[in-house]
Amino acid sequence: MKYYILVLLSFFCGLINVFALEGTWEIIDIPSPSLENNILGDTTQKQIGIYLPPSYENSTKQYPVVYFLEGYSGRVDPTGYIANILDSLISESQVPEMICVTISGAYNFRGSFYVNSPVTGNWEDFVIKDVIGFVDQNYKTSSHKDSRALTGMSMGGYGVLNLGMLHPEFFSSIYSMSPGLYDEDGIMDSQMFKDGGTMSKVFELLDILEPLSKDEAHEAYMDFVKDLKEWEWEVEFTFAYGMAFASNTDKAPYFDYPAELVGNDTIFNTDILQKWQNGFGGIELEIAKYKKNLESLKLLAVDCGYNDHYRWIVEGTNYYSTLLSKNRISHDMIWNQGTHGSLFAHQLRHKVFPMLAASLKF
Repeated sequence: MKYYILVLLSFFCGLINVFALEGTWEIIDIPSPSLENNILGDTTQKQIGIYLPPSYENSTKQYPVVYFLEGYSGRVDPTGYIANILDSLISESQVPEMICVTISGAYNFRGSFYVNSPVTGNWEDFVIKDVIGFVDQNYKTSSHKDSRALTGMSMGGYGVLNLGMLHPEFFSSIYSMSPGLYDEDGIMDSQMFKDGGTMSKVFELLDILEPLSKDEAHEAYMDFVKDLKEWEWEVEFTFAYGMAFASNTDKAPYFDYPAELVGNDTIFNTDILQKWQNGFGGIELEIAKYKKNLESLKLLAVDCGYNDHYRWIVEGTNYYSTLLSKNRISHDMIWNQGTHGSLFAHQLRHKVFPMLAASLKF
């Protein structure tokens, strides 16, 4: 009898330990004053997801924070897949306890690219000032940069490299997954322009808007986007990209387009095209300008699937890594056999969180 009692006690103690190792996942709305001046009428209340580790409620210690930037069209995930991954890693003693915050760059278009824009709002400031400020004020965080890391996927992967480069005073470690990056002429290989890309749809929109007043054009623009089919997401991507990197507040569509139809010919404006190229591109000049910032990072990691169907991402990532090496900037280039995001969860579990945890100060 004593033996069975001991077995039962061991069983229930085991269950208690399992449940004790579960963190919490919550989605909350926060104010975002950095987005107040957007001219698209988008709300300034934004959602973020927060994972709090198992010991959080019963501890007085401060925790390091990993911030995650979602990709284009990515919303804060209600299922808490990141919470499940971290619970598993913590329970297996693969990583110490940490807080993780997920951020979406979506608004009434599906992607901000996490950059400041006079049209869509100051999304760089939203991450750096609004989100980090809110989290540090309301949670038990270790607010020194050595205890703060940034990671993200695709559009978010671009945001990681850009924000990490511009703000090393906020992050000691960054890990970018399948980032939006162009090599020297990558813009023309992107889905926006290659083999005609989305150009005919943009020309259609410009023809609709040209004779309209500013207010009429705004309404027609928003209706045009609303009527796009789900499979036409690359058209909306083009609009969002233009408003982020070649913005023009005068009139909808709120960006300068680098091409126009003259008879049957497509003519490119090289100055405007350079603005579009410099969005995900312009890497060589940026690395030279911000070399000291990049060198100050404890961890600079880039992760990409060499079977990514967006070949410009593979080529852009390779170009970025080559330039870092050329400038003798220490970094980890991690290639995997996946396509665009097919190994996302696997890399988070086996690469991203373990490598970030190893570089963070706990």
